[in-house]
Amino acid sequence: MDFERVKTEEQRKIRIQEIKNAAIKLFDTHDFYEITLADIAKGTNFTRGNLYKYVSSKEEIYLLITIDEFNKLLVELKIKLNKDFSKKTDEFSEILAKEIEKQERFLKLFSILYTNLEKNASEEKLIQFKEEFNLCQIKFIKILKKAFPSLEDIQARKFWEMLSCFIIGFYPLVSPNAIQKEALKKAKIGYYPPNFKKVLKEQIISTLRNTIYHSGEKISSIPYRLI
Repeated sequence: MDFERVKTEEQRKIRIQEIKNAAIKLFDTHDFYEITLADIAKGTNFTRGNLYKYVSSKEEIYLLITIDEFNKLLVELKIKLNKDFSKKTDEFSEILAKEIEKQERFLKLFSILYTNLEKNASEEKLIQFKEEFNLCQIKFIKILKKAFPSLEDIQARKFWEMLSCFIIGFYPLVSPNAIQKEALKKAKIGYYPPNFKKVLKEQIISTLRNTIYHSGEKISSIPYRLI
């Protein structure tokens, strides 16, 4: 397909989705550092030069995909809670851990969000991302507060902050690449990556119980502008 300049916002959205689809295919089969804008352009059937009409780096594309994947997680979580949740902490933790584990693409992107993706995006695109990501966080907080109505906003935000920090640090630990796996095997140190869902559920239970226990107390919170 020859490249044609878009004339409407709808055409622009279609073109952006085409770019994201090509980037997703590569992300699902390659390490992030191996992917280039030229590779993504090949998947869209237009040139790298034309790609620059929409983004200035591959990271900007993956920021857009991160929002999509976060929203996908939120939709699935809401459906599951509406169907199977009976207001028990352990049950909520099981559902949340399971739904997060399912979203492998989100986990991979989220784990490199602050160290890779945000650092090579333009200020304009990063501001847009921050605003959309904040909306996703607000949606998560609303889901959490619906499950546990006694939580105040600051408590729910604190829970999300602690959970997100844990995921960002823990997911890379349990997702070694081939070289890391081989090194662990040959090092003979008796360490193997733990089960992600199992440990995540334990962390959710601990964090949630602590949050509920301290509900009503004033707790210091990471400024939202940093998230």
